[in-house]
Amino acid sequence: MRRSSVVCLTGLVMLSDAALAQSYTVAADHQARVYYTYSTNPDCTSFGQVIVRLTQAPQHGRVTIRNATVYPNFPASNIRSVCNRRRVPGVEAHYIPERGYTGPDSVSFETIFPDGLYRQSTATISVR
Repeated sequence: MRRSSVVCLTGLVMLSDAALAQSYTVAADHQARVYYTYSTNPDCTSFGQVIVRLTQAPQHGRVTIRNATVYPNFPASNIRSVCNRRRVPGVEAHYIPERGYTGPDSVSFETIFPDGLYRQSTATISVR
């Protein structure tokens, strides 16, 4: 059975070897999902556990990483695009700014997929 591993920073899907970077605006005193990923078989089942680790913590907030069910974002040309209509097992990360903080922040992750594929990603955050 073929599998697909995907790294997402809130909707951005990348399968290249390049590091993944995305920018976000987060409302002060609110949290936002800044990262999610999954590894999915063509029948929408999990290919295996994805490991996500924080490699650079934010300076003005905190990040929670947890297993979750997420909606995948496969292109229509991918056999797994039928999975986009349902949640699949994955991992997501939420950024929570310090109370009352406004300004810039960032956070970086490393992701290791069940097949050994490795990705680095960074979220640049503007808290307003």
